[in-house]
Amino acid sequence: MVVRVGAAAAWAATAIYLMAAALTGDQTLLIESVGPLLAAALMTHQIVVGREDGGVALFGSGLIVAVWYTLFGDVGTVVPASVALVLISSLAMLFVTRYRALVATTLALALFGVPFLWAIEIDEQMILGAVLTLSFVMTYLILSSIQDTSAALNARYQMLFEESPTAVIEEDWSEALDYVRSEYTGKPERIRQFLLAYPAVVRRAVGKAKIVRANEAAMKLLEIRNPARFLGYRDPDFVDDENMETFVSALVCLYEGGTAWEFEVPTRRRSGELQWLQNRSVDTSTGAPASSIVVALADVTHMKARNEAMAQMVRAKDEFIANISHELRTPLTAVIGLTSELAGTSMSPEEHEELMQLVAGQAAEMANIVDDLLVAARAEMGTVTIETQAVDLIEELKSTVEGLGMSVEMPSERPPLVFADPRRVRQILRNLLTNAQRYGGSRRRIVTGSLIDQVWLEVRDDGEGISDEQAAHIFDPYVTGQKGVHGSVGLGLAVARQLAELMGGTLHYERSVSESVFRMQLPLARSLEPILASHYETA
Repeated sequence: MVVRVGAAAAWAATAIYLMAAALTGDQTLLIESVGPLLAAALMTHQIVVGREDGGVALFGSGLIVAVWYTLFGDVGTVVPASVALVLISSLAMLFVTRYRALVATTLALALFGVPFLWAIEIDEQMILGAVLTLSFVMTYLILSSIQDTSAALNARYQMLFEESPTAVIEEDWSEALDYVRSEYTGKPERIRQFLLAYPAVVRRAVGKAKIVRANEAAMKLLEIRNPARFLGYRDPDFVDDENMETFVSALVCLYEGGTAWEFEVPTRRRSGELQWLQNRSVDTSTGAPASSIVVALADVTHMKARNEAMAQMVRAKDEFIANISHELRTPLTAVIGLTSELAGTSMSPEEHEELMQLVAGQAAEMANIVDDLLVAARAEMGTVTIETQAVDLIEELKSTVEGLGMSVEMPSERPPLVFADPRRVRQILRNLLTNAQRYGGSRRRIVTGSLIDQVWLEVRDDGEGISDEQAAHIFDPYVTGQKGVHGSVGLGLAVARQLAELMGGTLHYERSVSESVFRMQLPLARSLEPILASHYETA
């Protein structure tokens, strides 16, 4: 950069001398223009051959100025020559890394001695030598202080970049931006539509973006095994249908002159698993636009999954509200219609009894739905009440089956008593049997047995069953086995498992051969007697 700026300044000085000579006709100006011309030629040569060296360029230019004005200068060139020597020497010192004090002292003595070679009076030589030396020292100290401060800031930035726990990448998008500008010459507000319509342009633009450097956290996050291959031009094949719009948005921001933007980019891990990265970019370029873009990356996959789960829960609850409204309205409408019929018409005792039984059945169905709702709500607050005692599962099963009015194959043997809440046991059995009736096959049977300290009861049906994915969520609240099934609000199985666990038992589902099996286990009644006796004694 120093060589290029110096070359431009030298060519500009040469042009000024030549223009002045052309306007005034002063031939000495032509001679004086040779000094900056030679300096410009030296720096231009370095640029052309691709070996730019600021120190060599500046020291060489200073030597050219000193020698040329010694040979061809006069009183009129003293001031510009002096200023040029001070500036060139001070800037050249910034490139000295070893023996700086010795080099600075040598330059100061040389500057003091240069005026003695010029065609001016001896007393002027002494004064000018002292002025040149003092000016050089002051200018060098100021520039050196600025350089040291800049180096300290750069070192601090480098340390923060490399050691940051946040994944950080520095990228150069200047070529990509130039390419987009060369491809699109339409109205600025339509750049997005253009890029979306031409994905090939987006891919080629991304292929012209370079990754300059990346810290260790970024390498780990992106699972980069070979950093050397990661740095450099981006692979345009990385742009696909999943992240196309993200890259389009980034190019639009750059095209519109934006300095900061934030996106979420979908990528794939090495395992093929989808990964979401939050991309926060800031354009810190001091030269060409978009030449230094600092990108901070964060893995937000878990947040996306959580948000999706919350959205799914909201959708499930919305569907639940619609279902519960429908399921409560159906028996409520029947109760209203039946009671109106009872109140408005005369009928025989048999007809009256039949209608009353229908009203009681519909009311019981509403009570069951409300009971499940109460358990679900109280379970979330931890206020579900359990009143345990010795319970005969077969008796509770018979009572439940009779209330449902359904056909079930009963077990051949009666299992031992369990220690549970009889009302909650009936609620579990009702939900399991209702689930089998709605989603299972035509054959429903009960199997029982006992372990060392547990009694189990299985509700089996010969239905088609469910997929493994559905089975993983079958006990989640507001989840139903099938859409549009009458009487399903998605709480029965969730409530059943909660109640079983509150009573010290378990409830799980499995597919056994050609049957769907819901197995409830509860504590054996006599196995808890010693524990209860000990508890009451200490109390």
